[in-house]
Amino acid sequence: MIKRPAYLLIFLFFLANSAATPPISAQEKTVGEGEHQGFIVNEGEQVLRVSPIKPGQTIQIFLAPHWTTEYGKVKWWLEDQDGIRLRGGSQDNLTVEPVFMEWTSNSEPRPSAYLIHFQGMGGVSSGEILGQYTLRILLLDQNDGNSGTDAPETYEKALLLRISAPGNYLFDECFISGTADVYDIYKILIRPNHSLTLSAHPLQWKGMNQKGKVRWEFLNRSFKRLKEGTSLFAQTTPFMVKVLHPRVKSDAKPALFYLLVKVEGEVSLVYALHAEMKEGR
Repeated sequence: MIKRPAYLLIFLFFLANSAATPPISAQEKTVGEGEHQGFIVNEGEQVLRVSPIKPGQTIQIFLAPHWTTEYGKVKWWLEDQDGIRLRGGSQDNLTVEPVFMEWTSNSEPRPSAYLIHFQGMGGVSSGEILGQYTLRILLLDQNDGNSGTDAPETYEKALLLRISAPGNYLFDECFISGTADVYDIYKILIRPNHSLTLSAHPLQWKGMNQKGKVRWEFLNRSFKRLKEGTSLFAQTTPFMVKVLHPRVKSDAKPALFYLLVKVEGEVSLVYALHAEMKEGR
């Protein structure tokens, strides 16, 4: 019988155990608004779940890697609750600027949760610590029509602008984004023998898409467009419309109108709505 050398048996033992070792699995934890820190691990994936998300809430993420090696790299991406990738990129130890990510949910809300993935790479061995990261998360609420939330995406759930009595009204914190918050829909009630002058003012544009724009549509209860307009990226000229609801003896009900706001392209806009309600013309 031929005996195997002892060193060969030891080598085969370690080889078998090495082959059976599974890769580093993704580690997930739930976090909220604030600052978070962790290690960048070679071949290791970390997942931070941010939930729940309020309707129309914007998540802003600032990621700053701090390297302890000369060959480190981190891959990152942002997903929704269904695993659909929303943002992504990578950064190596030669880059010193922090990463910034932003996404806005709609009124459902959708996304209802965000998952932030980090994956280290470029190290010598699996599990090697390449550095640390500092992550800052901000959650910003919307205030469309002074409602404290996001204007819905459907006519059935349109947000009522409370401007029925004569006077001047200003709603200066409305927001729309070309991420998930593509539509804002408002409804307005006008009493008989009252007129409304409504203007929408683009205030602050954000984004890199120079072809981005916002469309404005004013419709009656039958969804017939009475007036429409477009604001191109960086333009601040207001969209304006005036309408009168005449007195009708057989019908004393208020007239219903809609304002549709739609963004096209990967841009966002803070806009103001100014309304003046008058009795008569």
